[in-house]
Amino acid sequence: MFAAAASLTEIAGWMAHDSGRDVDARSHFVGAYRLALAAGSAALAANMCASMSHLADQLGCAQDALRIADAGLERVGQAGGVARVEARLHAMRAKAFAQGADRDACLDELAHAERALGGTDDDEHAGWAAHFDGGSLAAEAATALHRLGDLAEAQRQARRVLDLRRGDRVRALAFGRLTLASILLDAGHMDEAAALGQLVAETAPTLSSARVRSGLGELALSIRAHPRTAGTTAFLAAMAGLDAGATPEVISVWPV
Repeated sequence: MFAAAASLTEIAGWMAHDSGRDVDARSHFVGAYRLALAAGSAALAANMCASMSHLADQLGCAQDALRIADAGLERVGQAGGVARVEARLHAMRAKAFAQGADRDACLDELAHAERALGGTDDDEHAGWAAHFDGGSLAAEAATALHRLGDLAEAQRQARRVLDLRRGDRVRALAFGRLTLASILLDAGHMDEAAALGQLVAETAPTLSSARVRSGLGELALSIRAHPRTAGTTAFLAAMAGLDAGATPEVISVWPV
């Protein structure tokens, strides 16, 4: 019962995060973590640490993200059948190290994540844990490598996300396109970045995601800083009627 309640509370956290209500998301994730502890599930508690670490990273709190992921990995050591959770936690550590421009540590964590994801110790799939697969890892790797300035490898990982998410997971596809668009813009491919942004802008009203709208707003702001082309003009026109999304909220306290 506690495990089921933890899972449902985590879902509420992700819904709040996607709506731009990060203070509420933090509250739900903390509640889910405590319910997982009440359930006596180290695997589920580790998974909740991964969610909290993700939120901390999104808010730019790299040290919090790293500390929480470390706490999750300690829980992983107490459980079996948690290869996917372990991979997710290593991916969170990779992004935190990338925020601090620690290239070697970031790449090491991505390698750990890939090895864990390719392992066989995942029969239980951690029970009630969030899904994490090759596409998920590619998305996290693209973000981390982009932060490190490795645009070629970041682009390769981002394109892999689009290949793996083609035909399903519309929201994940939107985030993948936004990630690739941001990388392409930094690489000087403005028209391709704008074309991807326009695709996301066309689907954004059906997703009701503040995070997608916020990502679009950030992309548009970056594109406006460059000389206009036919592609960027079309994208900015598509953006004219969209809400840019909520401003991230400040969070400073975590349970781990």
